[in-house]
Amino acid sequence: MLDSLLMDHPFDRYSAYTDVLALKEASAKPLRKCIRVNTLKMTVEDFTTYAADQDWKLEPVPWCKEGFFIDREDRSVPLGKDLLHLLGYTYMQEASSMLPVAMLGPQPGDNVLDMAAAPGSKSTQIAAMMKGKGVLVANDMKEGRLHTLKTALNRLGIINVLVTKKMGQWFGKHMTGRFDRVLLDAPCTGQGTARKDSSALKYCSIDSIGKNAKLQRELLEAAVHATKIGGRIVYSTCTLTPEENEDVVLSILSKFPNQLEVVDPRECKTESAKWKMENAIEDSIRVQESIKNNFQFSTLRFPFLRIWPQTYDSEGFFCAVLHKTAPTREAQKFDLVKVQEELLSKGRIKEICEFLEMRFGKSFKEKNEVILQSNQRLWITTEEVFKCKMPCANAGIGLPFGKTLTKSPVMIDHDLATLRGSDATVGIIDLSEEQWKLLARGQDIDCDPEILGNILLRYNGRCVSRGRARDGRCKNHLPRWMVQVLS
Repeated sequence: MLDSLLMDHPFDRYSAYTDVLALKEASAKPLRKCIRVNTLKMTVEDFTTYAADQDWKLEPVPWCKEGFFIDREDRSVPLGKDLLHLLGYTYMQEASSMLPVAMLGPQPGDNVLDMAAAPGSKSTQIAAMMKGKGVLVANDMKEGRLHTLKTALNRLGIINVLVTKKMGQWFGKHMTGRFDRVLLDAPCTGQGTARKDSSALKYCSIDSIGKNAKLQRELLEAAVHATKIGGRIVYSTCTLTPEENEDVVLSILSKFPNQLEVVDPRECKTESAKWKMENAIEDSIRVQESIKNNFQFSTLRFPFLRIWPQTYDSEGFFCAVLHKTAPTREAQKFDLVKVQEELLSKGRIKEICEFLEMRFGKSFKEKNEVILQSNQRLWITTEEVFKCKMPCANAGIGLPFGKTLTKSPVMIDHDLATLRGSDATVGIIDLSEEQWKLLARGQDIDCDPEILGNILLRYNGRCVSRGRARDGRCKNHLPRWMVQVLS
């Protein structure tokens, strides 16, 4: 096996930077399973209790206090079928992927841009750190990826978000100086993902590396322009090539030497667990010392983070943190566009909230939130997001609230139910083990004949979805995708 690892491998070019044999061996090993707790739905303490009940062995991710490596003796049920994951209480996310947001350090009240947001792992992590306050703009340019992004945002209960469909370069011109923090997790050749995708190394030609690096420089420059003075930019990739990592960041620093500073990641003030990152910094400095460039500060070496797969037994990753100290371009004025969804009248919102209070003992709407309508669909977001006018139409906003019916003001959405339905006091069925098994197979269940209409379904203290009761039977309203996964 070692002989095959040594022959004509894309990693051979890294012999000046690291132990290539160790790199190849690590990249050939299966990737450790890892989960991030969605603190919008549960606490880390509640998760560790749940994991102990499941006999899971947890190892904290060093740079993310909500992240855990998981080892299980009983693997008969895939983690992807675990109920907490399906309900958005947890998110399956590779450990290295949690690093950029930890370095970004978003705070409640910030305006944050995730420039290349799909599939949503980092956007949902950002939103959890923002605690529902401030505005998150989650952007991607491809329709299929947008669907995946919005599905993740909804499942994890993200309310303070605007989704946009733009090329990342657009933000540099049209939203100059608008964001407190910008994350660019850039498209790349993906060499660091070889542990979970063996085909990742098949398309890493010099030509593809060069094309990616050109796009990455354009996107990073746009990210810099879009950031406010005093704001933070994080650039990251899941590849190992110096051309897409150190070279890209150094080229932008060379272009804006008086407007950008490199932030030492050891000084990033975040809620993340403290970890010894010197190895990752030294690995990047070793690359910087080896690559030849013509930058005016070529004698300087900067504290970027380079994670080889063998260093922390994870995917390969790169991350750099920048601070904007001065303008990089003059902001232009553009016509601003209101969100596409219409704000419901105060009377209509009152009617809906009073109906839900009567039906479930709670309104499902909190202070400083608004309800919007598009056709028969309702959405909930914050006042701050609704008032955030942008020079483009939004491709999504907030969280699905429900849909209007002819005989009642609203039937709440599954994702809203799982976010806020667990503490309902009426209109809820606490499921037995047998009832839950029937629902998970897509079947209806028996219920108290006195229960009538739209109800919530709760299992082990957590709202799992909705149903509709009539004549002693409860119709199953679990989403089809959820039943397909559980069956």
